[in-house]
Amino acid sequence: MRARLSVLFVLIGTALAVAQTVRPSREICDSTKLTGRPYFICLEKAMFDSNRELEALVERILGFIDMRADLAPAQKGRWKNSLEEAQILFVRFRNQECQAVAPFEGTKTGRIGSFDERLTCLIDKNVTRMRELEVRYTR
Repeated sequence: MRARLSVLFVLIGTALAVAQTVRPSREICDSTKLTGRPYFICLEKAMFDSNRELEALVERILGFIDMRADLAPAQKGRWKNSLEEAQILFVRFRNQECQAVAPFEGTKTGRIGSFDERLTCLIDKNVTRMRELEVRYTR
């Protein structure tokens, strides 16, 4: 009986892992609907747009911090500096991950170093970071 339960839990866990949500980059640029040049143009535009949106969100959050009347100027300054430093570290991590690691993920398609893996990684990381910041600061 325990063996059957163990197998059942493994199957449920596997099914949940397979049923993961769609990557943000795939929601924006669906590779089943776009191919070739239009697909790469979509990815490139989405990457630039997500970079711009992330930078704008961070600036907006810094403005929210400035508007807090319940904080002393030193607290605001420390908070803003910490957020800016965290953002710098995020960008460094994102760039390293997407430029050095993600291209090898193209091995699924047999295309090591594939450009689309780099772009989808950048988009996914930017969108995920924006969602995290929005939850923490704007809701």
